[in-house]
Amino acid sequence: MIYKIIATFGVLLLVSSLQAQSFEQFLTASLQKSPLLQSNTLSLKQADAKANMTTRYKNPTLSLEASNFSPDVGDSEAGFRAALSQPLRLWGVSGAREYLAEAQMQVTQADVKLSRASFVSRLSSLYSSYKRAVGAEALAQEELVIAKNIAAISKERYENGTIAKVRYIQAQLDVKRIQNELAQAKVNRTTAYYRLMGFRGLSEEVALDTDYAFSLSKESTIAKNAQIERSRAAAKSATANAELNTNKLEWVNLYGEFEQEPDQSIARVGVDIPLVVFNTKSQEKQIAKLEADRVELLTQNLQEQLNFKLRELENSIDTLSEVQKTSQELLASQKELLGMYEEGYKIANINLLELQTIKNQLIQTKENLLNITLKKELNIIEHNYLTGTYNE
Repeated sequence: MIYKIIATFGVLLLVSSLQAQSFEQFLTASLQKSPLLQSNTLSLKQADAKANMTTRYKNPTLSLEASNFSPDVGDSEAGFRAALSQPLRLWGVSGAREYLAEAQMQVTQADVKLSRASFVSRLSSLYSSYKRAVGAEALAQEELVIAKNIAAISKERYENGTIAKVRYIQAQLDVKRIQNELAQAKVNRTTAYYRLMGFRGLSEEVALDTDYAFSLSKESTIAKNAQIERSRAAAKSATANAELNTNKLEWVNLYGEFEQEPDQSIARVGVDIPLVVFNTKSQEKQIAKLEADRVELLTQNLQEQLNFKLRELENSIDTLSEVQKTSQELLASQKELLGMYEEGYKIANINLLELQTIKNQLIQTKENLLNITLKKELNIIEHNYLTGTYNE
């Protein structure tokens, strides 16, 4: 009787879920519309502009002069001077700057990839938590149905004089307790829902089904991990900066000028070469080299941390899968036992406390299964994030 009522309740939930959006659709829409991810496009444009700034040439300089020649005898005459100068970057420096611009662009690209992976991971985790909250509410509804059925049997037995009034009151109190728990479960489900919606950064509310089950990706290493890629890009940028600073001399100034005087014309061509005497960039070179070495060591450390974290997650997922399996087997036995005790309680062979104990054990097992499923899915999400599954 109890599970017929629960089955009817489940059918109603299924019908309502047909109107809801699947997680795949929800994720796709979120990735397309999220202001956070849309801002990544602007970041790439900014990085491209900065790369052009790194490799661009300096502007030429034009000088114009007018002269007035006033001899002691005779009329005054006019003259003029025009000069044009252009800073020229040395050949080796141009290559170093292009390498630095490329490395800086790769850092931004890695940041964009990391931002997307983090977004998908966080959204998936919030969805999994929401799904658990929905399951907890459904479980409270299920327990309430069972408790009401027990209370109805208790009322009938009390009216028939086969149990004391205190047992009937106990059954009624159990119903009220579960009603309070159901109200709290609804609050938790609402909170989880709005946290999920709020993270998207969009104003719309979307009805979601809770049927999606996360699965492990085929990737099993951190070779494509977004954090590692970002760290490697930073190391490359630091190395490129160090190479640029090995150039003591970056620019020379090429100039040409023409001067017209009353009795002669003068043309000049020359080059200004800075003398590297006091500023040899030795400190800049040393700092950049130390920074490159530091970033490389941090990357190695991050790789080892993530490798061990990946192993931890894989072992945890395997263990949780086994616990999930045994819990489901236990649940099947408890359902059968609850049905037997319910029938026994109707004919006065079972007392109320025994029946409620079996009911509470079944509900506890279902709650444990919800927690196990949540923890397993969160581990799967983190595993997929670490292996680079959410990068693109």
